[in-house]
Amino acid sequence: MDDSRPQISICIPTYNGEKYIARTIKSVLSQTFSDFEIIVSDDGSTDRTLEIVNSFDDVRITRIDSLSKVGAEENWNNAVVNARADLIKLVCQDDLLYPECLQTEVQAMTLASNQDVAFCFSLRDFVTPNERFIKGRRVGVVDQTKYSKSQILRKIVRSGGNPIGEPMAITFRKSAFLKTGRFRGDYVIDLNMWVGLLNHGSALLIARRLSAFRISKTSWTSSLKKSQFQSVRSLAKKIYDENKDSISQLDLLQGQIVGRFRAAIRQIVSKLIIFGDRLLGSTR
Repeated sequence: MDDSRPQISICIPTYNGEKYIARTIKSVLSQTFSDFEIIVSDDGSTDRTLEIVNSFDDVRITRIDSLSKVGAEENWNNAVVNARADLIKLVCQDDLLYPECLQTEVQAMTLASNQDVAFCFSLRDFVTPNERFIKGRRVGVVDQTKYSKSQILRKIVRSGGNPIGEPMAITFRKSAFLKTGRFRGDYVIDLNMWVGLLNHGSALLIARRLSAFRISKTSWTSSLKKSQFQSVRSLAKKIYDENKDSISQLDLLQGQIVGRFRAAIRQIVSKLIIFGDRLLGSTR
């Protein structure tokens, strides 16, 4: 083992993220855990994104790549492939980590009893364009709960969505990533990966809110919301076809009904939150 390697790599794919990228990087640099590196992979930004990233004087920002508009899928892969640590967290350019996020997740993933875990996932809050925080869901489980592949796949199919979470809420092992292959897909680019990682280990839920997902018109999910439902539905059908021994047709039907309802509600709520946030103005 190379002792010079950090314990965790924070991979930040960017594209025209000048509005929030400084806040995102500051949230990483403000962690209670310090043994990490930051890798920024930029997808041909035409704004001040790279200028802002380069303004940070911190040795833990170890690599900044400027690509030639390769698209989100390849940009995500480039960030992760260049990571040196055994543990990886991919953070989108406008999301935030809470101060104890890395300490909590690294401690969990390095426990001897959790060496069979391919990734851990935690709860998250929401943050509006004007920095208003909205508390996320609670779950009725103990702080750390381990799930098998079949348990998580059934949850995904029955939910009609992504019950695991957005990238900033997940920390995964690079060894499992390399066995799984590259990020693939559009809206379900992250969920596709979480499903693949389950072929190489279990999943650990940390029932604490450790990050915040930004609700904005420029977020990844907002830009693809017209195709969200169909993408998730197609993935759920694929999971069902490959796991009929543990997932029933009733599970699939429930997910299709619940997913359509949740997709519509999510779009309405997101628009209302952004509209109200704009009316109230900045919190700064």
